[in-house]
Amino acid sequence: MSKSRSRRTMVLGYISIACLSLIIILFSIYSMNKVCNESDFIIKKILPAKTFSTEILTSLINQETGIRAYIITKDKIFLDTYYLGSKQVQGYYNSLDNLKYTPLGLDTTNQLTDQMKSIETFFKQQIVLVDNGNSHQANLNMNQGKSLVDKFRATDNILINKINLEVNISRNKVISAQKFQRYLLIFLGSLLALVNLMFIRYIWNYTYEEVKKKNELNKELQKLLVSHEEFMANISHELKTPLNVIFSAIQLFQMYCQNGSLDQRRETIIKYLDSMKLNSYRLSKLINNIVDSSKIQAGFFKLNLSNNNIVEVVEEIVMSVTNFTDIKGLHIIFDTDVEENIIACDPEMIQRIVLNLISNAIKFSKIGDEIFVDVKDKNKFVEISVKDNGIGIEEKNLDMIFDRFKQVDKSLSRNAEGTGIGLSLVKSIVELHGGGIYAESEFGKGSKFTVTLPSEKVLQENMLYTNKVRSEDESIKVELSDVYS
Repeated sequence: MSKSRSRRTMVLGYISIACLSLIIILFSIYSMNKVCNESDFIIKKILPAKTFSTEILTSLINQETGIRAYIITKDKIFLDTYYLGSKQVQGYYNSLDNLKYTPLGLDTTNQLTDQMKSIETFFKQQIVLVDNGNSHQANLNMNQGKSLVDKFRATDNILINKINLEVNISRNKVISAQKFQRYLLIFLGSLLALVNLMFIRYIWNYTYEEVKKKNELNKELQKLLVSHEEFMANISHELKTPLNVIFSAIQLFQMYCQNGSLDQRRETIIKYLDSMKLNSYRLSKLINNIVDSSKIQAGFFKLNLSNNNIVEVVEEIVMSVTNFTDIKGLHIIFDTDVEENIIACDPEMIQRIVLNLISNAIKFSKIGDEIFVDVKDKNKFVEISVKDNGIGIEEKNLDMIFDRFKQVDKSLSRNAEGTGIGLSLVKSIVELHGGGIYAESEFGKGSKFTVTLPSEKVLQENMLYTNKVRSEDESIKVELSDVYS
């Protein structure tokens, strides 16, 4: 789930960076087009009109001067400036047409066009008058021509001022647009850099966490492998010891058979048979624990749940081991705060749990020590505790005593039989009942193991088939086989 979320985050990061980069590119193109359009407007429409306005005004003045000289001298050579200026008029009209649909408006351009046409008509009329021999009248009319040119100059100056104003406005727009675009690009670039930085940091953290997890998994795997090797070594030891005893007894029996001394060695044979039986119990317990632990790990282990008086079940278990604890010089004490508490449980598994805890208590207790087995009603659950005043467990080892492949103390485990799988199996069986188990201990003063089981009943009891036909006494001997001597 976390990996798919991380992949989605990385994909979204890539998409965000791509979208932001695309926005920057598109905005840059838009900004460049806007500046180019504004520049084209000034270069292609505004500035040519300004140039023509200046040139046409000079041309009109030259035309007026040439016509005056022609009126006075009647020499057509002075009309060259007039004809030259007339050729520029059409270009001027075109430049005025370009300004009609600009912010400069139609009024000024139309007025200039009309004035220009009036001046052209006036100049042609004066030339005709001179050509017809009426130079005096033409000379008198030239004051009117000067007036027309002056009016045109005034209107043309208005247009030029408007053009200058429009050029300044356009220039300011371009400058403002460039400034805005610059700041926006800086902002978008910074945002892109920040997003990239955050994304790179995320990728770095993600990669670091993945590597860290893998390293932790490798460490856990190494620990598991070491624990598994220790477990296999313990199993080998626990298998080897009873097998050696049984094998030695068989060899001894063979020797007695060969020399015909079976009858004379009757007591010795009985002693060795008891030893063989005890070690067979140990092998049986070890194999049962391994098989059941594997079944639980695989999810194939099922409980035979039925409604039972848990107080009576535990008390019978305690009473059944009293003779054995007496032989060991130990005192086992049962106590309860209720006489009856019916709960759903598997009596055979409860026996296995309690006997395992009692076995541990016996294993590390000295002659004269006491073992306390208590059953307490806690309303929603039942509490079963086994307490001893033996050697105890160091605090640093409390967290690992329920691990499948761990032993609390290898030196202690060698002084008493056991593989370390017992408490792990107990924990698993308790959890199958819906309960829990925890340990309290003070090194050198004893330990207390507490099992909690839910105070619930089953409507339909599970009576699963079992191939175990062993008697209760034999079951106790199997479970306590590692503390028999």
